[in-house]
Amino acid sequence: MTLNTHNLQIKRALLSVSDKTGIDVLARSLHDNGTEIISSGGTRKYIEGLGIPVTPVENITGNPEAFDGRMKTLSFQISSALLFRRNHEGDIKQAAELGIQPIDLVVCNLYPFKKAAENNSEWNILIENIDIGGPTMIRAAAKNFEYVCTMTNPEQYGAFIEELSDQQHVTFDSRKAFALEAFRHTAEYDSMITKTFFEKSSLETPMLHIDLTDATTLRYGENPHQSAKVVADQENSLAKAMPIQGKELSFNNLMDADAAWRCALDLETVKEETGHTASCVIIKHANPCGAALAHNSLNALEKAWAGDPVSAFGSIIAFGQQVTLQEAQWISDKFVEVILAPSFTKDALDKFSKKKNLRLLELPLISDHMKAPMIRKICGGYLIQDEDTLLEREFQPTTKKLFSEDDNTLRTFGVVVTKHLKSNAISLVSSVDNCCMLIGAGMGNPNRLVSTKQAVEKAYENGFTDLSETVLISDAFFPFRDNIDLANEHGIKKIIQPGGSIRDEEVIKACDENDISMVFTGKRHFRH
Repeated sequence: MTLNTHNLQIKRALLSVSDKTGIDVLARSLHDNGTEIISSGGTRKYIEGLGIPVTPVENITGNPEAFDGRMKTLSFQISSALLFRRNHEGDIKQAAELGIQPIDLVVCNLYPFKKAAENNSEWNILIENIDIGGPTMIRAAAKNFEYVCTMTNPEQYGAFIEELSDQQHVTFDSRKAFALEAFRHTAEYDSMITKTFFEKSSLETPMLHIDLTDATTLRYGENPHQSAKVVADQENSLAKAMPIQGKELSFNNLMDADAAWRCALDLETVKEETGHTASCVIIKHANPCGAALAHNSLNALEKAWAGDPVSAFGSIIAFGQQVTLQEAQWISDKFVEVILAPSFTKDALDKFSKKKNLRLLELPLISDHMKAPMIRKICGGYLIQDEDTLLEREFQPTTKKLFSEDDNTLRTFGVVVTKHLKSNAISLVSSVDNCCMLIGAGMGNPNRLVSTKQAVEKAYENGFTDLSETVLISDAFFPFRDNIDLANEHGIKKIIQPGGSIRDEEVIKACDENDISMVFTGKRHFRH
C-alpha cells in the first residue's frame, strides 16, 4: 500500500521532556500557530510558567498522575490518539465512537538513564530513570509517521519551527526523518539499559550497540581514500580524549595510541613488583619499537628510545607517570606524533607548546577499560573475544641450566613487551644501568625464524654486540630447534617461550646441548 505523503497541520501537540532545552521557544511557536498544547508533570508546569495555556494530560486520559509520576501518559486514550490511521474508514469511525481526538505532534526526550549509568548510580536510581511512557509515545508516533510528527532532540526544534512558520504544515519527508531519529533514540536508550543492567549484575551483555550519531568524523581512515569515524562508549578513555595541543588525531594515530596505552598499562601493572618507578613505551605501526622500566621518567624515555632510534622517528610515546620538563626538553629536537601520559607538568606543557603539531593526551591508565570485549569485523560477521589481560607470574624451568634470581625482573618485563608485538613475535630484552629495556624485536612475520633474525639484527644495529646476558622471548612455542641454534650462534643463553609443541623435547635438548637456560610460561600471546 502506498504511504500517505500529505502535508500535516499541527493542531494538537503533546510535550513531555526531561531535557527542557529550547522547549520555551518551541511552545511559543506552537501557541502562535494555534496549536493546542497537552502536557504533564514538570513540562506542564514549565510551559504554564511561560504564560502559555496547557491542557493537562489527565484531561485527555481521564485519570490523574499516580505513583509519584510513574503513571502519566500511559493510557488507551493517548496511544489511540497517536496510532489510529487518519485515512482508514474503520479507524476514523471507531475513533469517533470512542471519543478519540488525534494528536499530531509528540515532543519527548527520555529520563536521563545514561547520565545515571555514567555516574555508576545505585539500582534504585537507575530504575527510577527508566522511562516507560516516553518510549511508548515516541514509538507510537514514529510508527504512524504518515499522520503524526515526533521529535526527540532539541536540535530538531529549529528546522521544525522554520518549516511550520513558513508553510503552516510539516512535510512527509520531515516526518519520516524525525521518525527515523525517534527509533534510533529509543534503540540507544534500551541498549544502554540492557548493557548497564548486565554489567551491574557482573554478567556478559548479550548485545552490542554502536551508535554512530555522536561519532567523531576523522580526516580519513587508514589511507586517505578511506573514510573513518571514532565512537566513544566510555569516559576517561582514548576514544573520548581531546588533545591538549596539536592537530586532531587521525585513524592511525588512534590505533597506535591505543597500542601504546595498552602496553603502558601492562608495564604499569608490573612496575612496582620489578622495583622500578617509571615506564615508557614507544610505538610504531602498532608495535613497540622501544620500551623500558627505569627509576625515573627521563631514564625510561632514554632507554626506550635507544631500543630503536630509527623507528622512533614519527612514533607515539606513552608514559606511565607524569611527564616533566626534563622529558620535554629531551624530546624537543625529535619528531614525535603523539605523547600520552597520566599528566604533564606546566613547564613541560610550555616546552611542548613550541611543537605546534605534536599532540598531547592526558589519559589515565585505568584497567576497567579492559573489561569490554574486543570486536573485529570480518566478512559477513564479527569476531568477539575477551581482552588478553594475562600477565605471567610463573616460569617453569625446563633445562639443566637455570635462570638466576637476578633475571626475574627482566623476564617479567620481557613477557609484557613481547605480548604487545604482532605475531610471530620475538623480543630481546636486557638490563642496562639498572633499567629493563627492549634492545631488539622481530614481529609480524609468518616465519618465526625470520623474526628471530630481525630481533638479533636490530640489537646489533642498536649497538648491543654482546647478547650473552640478553633474554629472548617468543610469543608462541618454537616448532623446531632452528630458533635455538640461531640464538646460540649469537651468544644468547636465556630463552622464554610458552611451550606446547610436539617437538618441545627436541627444543629442550638443543638448549641443553648449547648450555642455554629456558623456561616455559604455558601461555601463548598471539596478536594479529
